[in-house]
Amino acid sequence: MVDPRKPVHTPDEGQQALVRKIVHQHLMTCTAAGAQEIGCSGASFVMLGIAEWVSELAYLDPKATSQMLAALSVLYDPRSNEAQKRRAEEKRRSAVRKLHTAVDIDMATPGGSA
Repeated sequence: MVDPRKPVHTPDEGQQALVRKIVHQHLMTCTAAGAQEIGCSGASFVMLGIAEWVSELAYLDPKATSQMLAALSVLYDPRSNEAQKRRAEEKRRSAVRKLHTAVDIDMATPGGSA
């Protein structure tokens, strides 16, 4: 398994399309296998998966998880204007940084002798 404490991978704009393509391919493969095993549609599997991942993120930092999801809702709302989307992206990034910090803390080896 990949060490979650490694630095956050932030691809430059030239690499982002390739990274998204790789992520998409893996998620589609997982969705097809999971939906077949459960006997549900791909959309149902994805919605179940989203709920599961949100639960995992909320365990780490419920407030940051809520902030990230709220920001995503603005980013994907067709009624949002560009200024709203810009602010939402800033909030999303801030929430993601908080979640990465929570992962680091959760995965850290306890120190000291208390």
